[in-house]
Amino acid sequence: MLLLSVLLATAAGQVAGLPQPQSLRGELETHIGDSEISWSTDCAYLGFDSQLPYSCANFSVPLDYTDPTSNETLELTLTRINATIQPARGSVLFNPGGPGAGGADFITGGGEEFMTVLGGQFNLIGFDPRATGNTLRFDCNEGLSDLEQLEAQPPPTVLGNASDVALGNNFASIKAQAAQCLNRTGGIGELVGTAFVARDMARIVDALGEDGLLRYWGFSYGTALGATFSAMFPEKVDKVVLDGNVNVQEYYSGWETQALVDLDGVVQGFFDGCIASLDSCPLARAGETADDVYNTVEAMLTRLKYNPIAVTLLNETTVVTYSSVKTFMFNMLYRPRTWPLVATLLDYLVDDNASLYVDARSQLRGNGTAGDSPDAITAIRCGDTAFRTDSLADLMPFEQQVVPTSTWGGLDFGLDNIMNCAPWMEKAKEVYSGDWDVKTKNPLLLIGNTYDPVTPLVSAQNNSAAFPGSVVLQHNGYGHTSLAQPSLCTAEAVQAYFINGTLPTPGTICQPDVPLFSNSTWQDAFASISLNGTVKAKRNVRYGSSRKSLMGALTELSRNVPGKPLYR
Repeated sequence: MLLLSVLLATAAGQVAGLPQPQSLRGELETHIGDSEISWSTDCAYLGFDSQLPYSCANFSVPLDYTDPTSNETLELTLTRINATIQPARGSVLFNPGGPGAGGADFITGGGEEFMTVLGGQFNLIGFDPRATGNTLRFDCNEGLSDLEQLEAQPPPTVLGNASDVALGNNFASIKAQAAQCLNRTGGIGELVGTAFVARDMARIVDALGEDGLLRYWGFSYGTALGATFSAMFPEKVDKVVLDGNVNVQEYYSGWETQALVDLDGVVQGFFDGCIASLDSCPLARAGETADDVYNTVEAMLTRLKYNPIAVTLLNETTVVTYSSVKTFMFNMLYRPRTWPLVATLLDYLVDDNASLYVDARSQLRGNGTAGDSPDAITAIRCGDTAFRTDSLADLMPFEQQVVPTSTWGGLDFGLDNIMNCAPWMEKAKEVYSGDWDVKTKNPLLLIGNTYDPVTPLVSAQNNSAAFPGSVVLQHNGYGHTSLAQPSLCTAEAVQAYFINGTLPTPGTICQPDVPLFSNSTWQDAFASISLNGTVKAKRNVRYGSSRKSLMGALTELSRNVPGKPLYR
């Protein structure tokens, strides 16, 4: 009955205790046409370097939009890369997803590719949403010493298939973490929700001094943010691209049964690609089929489930487990470019050489950055979602729905989001709960991969139905978002949309130009991309490769650990 009442409330657009956008839209919206953003090239304080010529700014917004009497403000961190063709046609805001991923360094990492796709004609703007990067850090262990953090850490969680008691143990651990976060973060969790970030974006757009309209490209969770903005401020929509769509209505309900429906197809693509590329996939032996290789890997995972392997290298011991290896596989399914490497590491384990596997994994792990906000993903997602319970029994109807959606990962990964959010103890002060049938000033472009492990094509189609006039472009590739397996066709469609407002014909399917298990890059795929049909865009990108490639940026954003929500 708890679930039914929550879903009915959400469907009716009324979540108890939350401000309603119908009344708040006029009351809270404030235009700041006379406010400006002061850009500077003195950006060392951000803590990252880039070869791209970018500038940065701190931009003040209200801390709490629901309290008009408060004068408290929040400083947002912004970065900008100027258009290579002047005068610029305006600025495009980006969000890399998460939720919890900062955007300030996203455009400095991927700026060359984005500038190429957009024909050099737009400024690129990244910003750190609330609780991310350098903006309102959210850390449940803030201020604790290393020893205190170690003592406070609940038992680690494992994948659902790891044991018959995994779900119960995980849920108990997550409830303990939720209580710790409530005690240590001082109410920040109420101020980091998606609706507030949408209002921040409206302020940024106004302060740019352009036309007061949003141009935006959002990936993964960034599609939920873009959809929320478009629903709250339909009159401010110019060009909005939602790429790798989270089902936004499921996101807000907290009952996300759709996310993994294409996961098995991605897994099949990994093994099919392996067999088709024997020189690049050491897992494959001559004469074997994709099913043979799949069964070999599954047998290895089963051995690890019952017989984990302890490996000691340089006086540090690592235990190789079913949960750690399968989570690594799942994360790498986001990025087909990594698949040859994944095959190599899995082959080490198949050959009982766990030491080589551990050594290679240790070299792959990053150390993070000073701007990391480790618990932002939970604070944002869980503050937004409606479903709440502290009883594992209330999750069993969800388990029965989500597990059949993926044979390979339904039980292992399908309950991550709901288990992390169900016992969360803070609620965003504003949650969008209005209509999902919104006519925007200009139509949206949605992109969905045919084979995406966490944001399936059907979610793009469902989101499109919420915005009459929008169009879904099917990107017939593997991985997470259209960036994972680049396509010249998709890039040209995005460029035409931003420059001319031209939408692809409904039903358009774009093929990727980077084969699986290949060394090809987006530069190869986009070598012939044109500006207005005549000039190659890459010739107008005057700067060299950045310190951190776009693929590297996406790698950082899509890391996941057992017991944390899926990264979007």
